Amino acid sequence: MSVIPFIDFESDKWIIPARADMPDYVFRFDFLPNDWFNQTVKKITLESFTIARLSVGTLHRYNYGLEMFFKFVDDCNICLNTFSDMTPMTIEQYISYLLLEVDKPSTRSVKMAALKHQIRHGQMLGWDKFPSIEIFDGTENRTLQTEDTLKTMVIDDRVMKQIDVTLMKIKQEMKSVNQICSWGLISLIKHTGVRIHEALRLQENHLSRDFAGKQLLEIVSDKTLTDRYLPVSQEVVNVIKRVSEATREGRGQIGTERIFINEQKGNKGFQHLSQVIARQRLASFITTNKIVNPDGSLIKLTYHQFRHTIGTDLLNNGMSMSEVMEYLGHTSTHSTRLYAKVRNDRLSREYRKLGFIGVIEEKVDNVIDEQRGSINKEQRLMAQLPDGVCARPVKEKVNHCKNPNACLFCPKFITTPEFLAFHTNHLERIREDKQRYMQEHLIGTDYLLFETEQALVEIISRLKKF
Repeated sequence: MSVIPFIDFESDKWIIPARADMPDYVFRFDFLPNDWFNQTVKKITLESFTIARLSVGTLHRYNYGLEMFFKFVDDCNICLNTFSDMTPMTIEQYISYLLLEVDKPSTRSVKMAALKHQIRHGQMLGWDKFPSIEIFDGTENRTLQTEDTLKTMVIDDRVMKQIDVTLMKIKQEMKSVNQICSWGLISLIKHTGVRIHEALRLQENHLSRDFAGKQLLEIVSDKTLTDRYLPVSQEVVNVIKRVSEATREGRGQIGTERIFINEQKGNKGFQHLSQVIARQRLASFITTNKIVNPDGSLIKLTYHQFRHTIGTDLLNNGMSMSEVMEYLGHTSTHSTRLYAKVRNDRLSREYRKLGFIGVIEEKVDNVIDEQRGSINKEQRLMAQLPDGVCARPVKEKVNHCKNPNACLFCPKFITTPEFLAFHTNHLERIREDKQRYMQEHLIGTDYLLFETEQALVEIISRLKKF
C-alpha cells in the first residue's frame, strides 16, 4: 500500500494507516528547531517512503527516535542550524548523553540509528548542508553497550523452570478472559519466540497442517512485511485453541479474528489486547508469582527475551544460521550472528570455569536422584552412557534429549574413574587422525574439535587424581 496519498507535506503531523487493525502510525515534525530541519527531515521521510527499503514501522521508530537528538541539542545549548554544523565531537557528546538519559541499550541504539538514517541519506545523495566528513567512527553501538546485550537477555534455565511451573499452575486456576489471554500469550511466545506484535495479530485460522500432517502456525509480521510458517508442538496448538475458545464471544462483539483481546473494567466491553497492556501483564505475572533470579531478586523479564533464548537454543541444538533466520523471521544475518556469539560465549565461559561442563564423581554409585536417594538399576540403565551417565533420566522423565552427541558439553553429564580408559582411548583417536575423526563424527568445525580435545584432557587429568 502506498502511503503517499495520506501525506500532507505542509502539516507537522502525518497519520499513516497501519495494516489490519493495528493503531495508526503518527509521524510528528513539530519538535524540529527550525524551518531547514523541518523541511529536510520531512523530505528524507517522504523519500524513504518512496524508496520503500525500510518498513513504515521502522521509519516511525526513527521519527520519534530523532526527537531525543534535538532534546540533547537544546539541553546542551549546542548551536545547530543544519546537519553540516555537526562534527565527530557532536556524536561523542550525544553518546554520553544517551548513556546518561536512556536506560535500555536497545532504545539507545534506535535513537542513534534514527540520527544516522538522516545523515546517511543526505550524504549519499550529495545534498548541501550535510557533513562533508565522516562523523560516525563505527564504534557507536559498542560504546552504547548494544553489542553485548543479548548475553544478558538469554533466560537462565532455573528461571525458565519457575516460569514453566507457574504457567502450569495458572492453567489449572484461570477463569477470566484476561487471565486466559495473559497465560496464552506468555506460553505462546515462550514456546515459539515470535515477536509480541506477531503474537497479538494471531488468528485461529493461522493454524494449519502440511502435507505430512505436521502442525504449522502462520506468522504475519508488520516489522518485515512478510509471512512465514512455523512448525509447532501440540502444546502450542492447545494454547491457541484454549485462547480461541475463551475469546470467541468477546471477539464477536468487536468484530475481530485476532484471538488475543482485553476485557475492559467497568463493563466497557472488549478491545484488542495492546502491547502496553500485554507488557504490564507480564510484569504482574513476575511480581505476583515471585519469579526470581538465582540470587533471589525479582527478575526483569521482557517478551523479547524468550525470542533471544529460542534463537540461542536453536543454534545450540544444531540448527543452521539460515534456518534460524527463517524460523525467527530475520531479514538479515545481523541478529542471528549475535545468537551464535552468545552460544559460543556461554560455552567458552563454562569451559573456562570447569575445564568441561559436566560433573566428576568418584563412582557412579555416588550419583543421587532428586530425593537424594541412591539410583536404582532401572535408572542406571536409562542413564548409562559409554563414558559416564546422564543425570537427566535420574532427575526427571526424559522423552528426547536435545544434545545426544554433545555430552562433554552438557551440564547433565557425569563421569567417574571407571571410564578413564574410555576417555583416554577417545583422546587417542582424535589425536591419531583429526580429519578422519571429524568426518566420522560429523564435527563441522576445528573449533569444536579443539574444545572436545581440551575437555577430554581436563577430564582425564581429574580422573587420574582419584
